[in-house]
Amino acid sequence: MTKLAPLVVLALAGLLVGPVSGQTEKVPQGKELRALVQRYLEADEAERRQIRDDCDRRYAVLDRGEGLEKLRAEVLDLVMKSGPKLKGAGNQYFYDKKTKKGRFILKGRPKDTLFVALHGGGIGVGDAGNLTGSMGNPDWWWIFPEVLEKTEKGWTTSGTEEFVLELIEAAKRSGKVDPNRIYVTGHSMGGYGSWTFGAHHADLFAGVAAYAGAPSPIWIDEKAGTIEAIELGILPNYYNLRLHVYQSLDDLNVPCYANEFATKQLALLKGEYPEGFDYRYDRVDGRGHAAPAEGYLPSQKWVAERPRDPRPKSFLWQPSLKWKKQFFWLYWNDPQPYSIIRGKALEGNVIAIDQIESRVEIADFSVLLGAPLVDLDHEVTIKIDGEVKFKGMVAARLSTLLLTAVRNDPYLLFDSRVDL
Repeated sequence: MTKLAPLVVLALAGLLVGPVSGQTEKVPQGKELRALVQRYLEADEAERRQIRDDCDRRYAVLDRGEGLEKLRAEVLDLVMKSGPKLKGAGNQYFYDKKTKKGRFILKGRPKDTLFVALHGGGIGVGDAGNLTGSMGNPDWWWIFPEVLEKTEKGWTTSGTEEFVLELIEAAKRSGKVDPNRIYVTGHSMGGYGSWTFGAHHADLFAGVAAYAGAPSPIWIDEKAGTIEAIELGILPNYYNLRLHVYQSLDDLNVPCYANEFATKQLALLKGEYPEGFDYRYDRVDGRGHAAPAEGYLPSQKWVAERPRDPRPKSFLWQPSLKWKKQFFWLYWNDPQPYSIIRGKALEGNVIAIDQIESRVEIADFSVLLGAPLVDLDHEVTIKIDGEVKFKGMVAARLSTLLLTAVRNDPYLLFDSRVDL
């Protein structure tokens, strides 16, 4: 049997995102581009994929240079204008004022640094105003959301997680927020929410400050305080995310077991990956369920010293949400729980994706490419678990801009990708 050249094999396998014969149409502009972007934003996941495929069939690859930069800016501007903005101050309702659905409180004026503060509570308990008196550094802009349903894990149930993300997107449309300076903090149930939100969306936030609340443990014996593990999608994702944890050992509302276990696991991860896991554990006694004796601000300032690195040259990702598909520069169409993926940008224009832990083979994903990860003026090599899966030039495409523009984030907007 005749052997095919490696790049031909890759092309037949569908791994190359490059020119296809017959693509002569120019990328739409003006009203046509606006209509396409709006259609994409309003589409469901299946239709979005169909739109991207159609773009790849119809439109020529994009020339790098001023024209591409202009197109990137236009697409971002269209996304920025496509949804609501936050404005004013005080008590507001994001969804429906009459039914009081989506309550939140704004404090301060739009600034480059945004803090999202998550209140405590439980079954039938919780109020957006609980933290407004004790949190709210005037140098930052503050959102105090209220859970949509008051349950023990209210921040991750009944659509509340999506609600908070929508608030953040609306705040970004103010034009003042630096996407690299968005932080999440909270007390009690809000500490749990901060731990969990930060981990699920570690490519969105720059840091987390969690007080008197902990990630959910998987218990061996809850009465004895013995823990087997922390729930999926939490600890590995803190590789690039600064974290401050506050726990009083005599807290009866939120006993110390989960934070003690979680921070010990972080220490182990830090030993394995010394370049990552920038965290601090403030372990005190005698404060019960109260705030730190010095207040929240000193530790929040420590967290806010560090901005987000939106295109890190190394990351770990343990997915837990099926709808969370992009994580930094990896887009996984069907993210699988129990998997831990490590992405690394290596010297020589090489990208390495390694499965640290997985029960399934990673498939149907895209590697998003751009500076400073790789130089797209030269060939890019992509390895999966050490095996070369792609080597070649990578084209810029409108479909990739659409894929990543939904993040409304110039730093996570990519124009080039390789599908694997």
